[in-house]
Amino acid sequence: MIEKNFKKKTSWKNWLIKKLITSEASKEEILNFIIKDDENKQIYEFQDNNEKNLMKNILNLNNKSVENIMVSRAEIVAVEKNQSIDKILLIFGKKAHSRMPVYEKNLDNTLGFFHIKDLIKSISNKDFQINNIIREVLYVAPKSPILDLLKRMRFSRIHMGLVVDEFGGVDGLVTIEDLVEEIVGEIEDEHDADDDEAFIKIDEKTIVVEAAYKIEELEKYFGINITLDSEQEIDTVGGMLIFIANKVPKNNQSFTFNNELQLKVVKASDRRIITLEIKKIN
Repeated sequence: MIEKNFKKKTSWKNWLIKKLITSEASKEEILNFIIKDDENKQIYEFQDNNEKNLMKNILNLNNKSVENIMVSRAEIVAVEKNQSIDKILLIFGKKAHSRMPVYEKNLDNTLGFFHIKDLIKSISNKDFQINNIIREVLYVAPKSPILDLLKRMRFSRIHMGLVVDEFGGVDGLVTIEDLVEEIVGEIEDEHDADDDEAFIKIDEKTIVVEAAYKIEELEKYFGINITLDSEQEIDTVGGMLIFIANKVPKNNQSFTFNNELQLKVVKASDRRIITLEIKKIN
């Protein structure tokens, strides 16, 4: 039961996240409680639109699954367990990640992940082996609700998860930073109000989609066949663009595929593509 004596001085953001994570209240209960008390009086006045948007983002986590926010397989930056220290440090320097998965032979055989601070502490050791600093990673299904993963990360204190399919193959990766971005990321850009749309039709030949939009859906929509010469299985348009560009492209960068499609990044972070515009050329 929700407390009756909620006060303005309470950090409503921390309170709200705690309630959602511990499942002590439903989305509807929390929304009604935040807005009005038993006497239908306003009990919390938001200071600005950012606070309102933040609360909406938190509540909307109930409607999203891990596959909506994960970094696709093609975008994962990982290290092979036998790579040299110099090569690993070079990768960290280029990608600026704080943690990375470690695999043996391929991503489907991921051993765990390691943190840059553990690496720095250990590199002076002559007998250094990356196995000694590998941490456990969570495994999560693509359809798992984001809030369920947030709970698991909170209680396990493991802040990286691999998204795996029913056969144990790695589909993507999600970190605590990705979850936080879902809560606060939209506040950073006031022009992102419509970014939650998974599919926006601009005209007969142009669409804007999320990076998780399936390639097979794109093929059906434009009536085309897409073949990627890749050893990895790529099934999203975000992964397709990463493969074409051979990197995570920046906002407004455009690429052409087989003189058939033009793919332009609408929104991206340092780690992943979020939305892109796709135009059929012919």
